[in-house]
Amino acid sequence: MALVVSIGVAVLVASRSSPSLPNTRVAALHNGGVARRVSADKEVPTTASSTTTSTTNPDGMTGLFATPGIDDYLRAQDSDINAAVYNLDTGALSLCRPGALEYTASIVKVDILATLLHQAEQQGTGLSDEEQDLATTMIENSDDDAATDLWGDIGQQTGLAAFDSLIPLSDTVPGIDGHWGGTTTTGADQINLLRELVQPSSLLGKSAQSFELGLMENVESDQAWGVSVGVPTGVSVALKNGWLPLEDDSDWQVNSIGWVDGDGRDYLIAILTKNNDTEGSGIATIEGLSPLVWNALAPPSA
Repeated sequence: MALVVSIGVAVLVASRSSPSLPNTRVAALHNGGVARRVSADKEVPTTASSTTTSTTNPDGMTGLFATPGIDDYLRAQDSDINAAVYNLDTGALSLCRPGALEYTASIVKVDILATLLHQAEQQGTGLSDEEQDLATTMIENSDDDAATDLWGDIGQQTGLAAFDSLIPLSDTVPGIDGHWGGTTTTGADQINLLRELVQPSSLLGKSAQSFELGLMENVESDQAWGVSVGVPTGVSVALKNGWLPLEDDSDWQVNSIGWVDGDGRDYLIAILTKNNDTEGSGIATIEGLSPLVWNALAPPSA
């Protein structure tokens, strides 16, 4: 199947002008690349917000983000970071700046596809060949035209909001007037969305979960940055990234979400950043935090 490479995020916030996004990339990184099992053996608690770890600091950082090494890193950054990590083995949730709203940019494509898959299951149909092709280019290549087509298929913001309410994603508000990239969300909501893909779900069957995760595990090399950094080769990573210029190319929203599984670790991670001077500086911020999280979740020595 021919795949069309995205030239950038062309769908922006409705209230803003639409500056063009350069198709730049700092470095291509590995992405596991092997289709894997859904964690059907993992019991599903309610929502991630109910299992926050007790470690905290006065700035509202909890769990891993309140530990000295990671806390120091976060304080040294110029950009604003909203992040969440959910340990699938322990049920512990760590939060950084909980409640702060961020634009999704292209990470909303994960939500768009999950909504499409749920609607197809409710209707008792699978995805059409065309929808499967669009889903593949939307996730693996971050193709914006494919996302716009599927955004229309799900009923735009109405369809997305209906699906999100079932999870629920309490702090996620869909973009309007066709501007899917203007959806706002939090790190905690993105964790709850990822849990619908990874753990047993009443909204998505195993085949739907495997289809979407398989695409996220096989993104093109220019899309494989972010939360995959610091993760050794051979560990499975399913991810989706997003980037969006907010103010005259001098304020960038840069995000990365995903599932990391292997080498004694099994976790979901969402890192959302804004007030980045450039796209590259936002990527660098995410890629500086990702290895710290990987190392912090190392299993205890035998």
